Amino acid sequence: MFSSPGMIMLFITGVIILIVFFGGIITAIVQTARGNLKVDYDAIAARNAVEDEERRRMKKLSKQR
Repeated sequence: MFSSPGMIMLFITGVIILIVFFGGIITAIVQTARGNLKVDYDAIAARNAVEDEERRRMKKLSKQR
């Protein structure tokens, strides 16, 4: 199957990358299911509202000039 040491190294590297990738996905799913990875949507909405208000204020100031 493997004709050279380079192919063996590439195969091993690929297997390690796949293990890390799927391990990360599984960890994220498990932590979300346990409730450890909660997203505070209210805080995000409040921050976005503050940024939008700041943008509107800056626009208004630039139009007055």
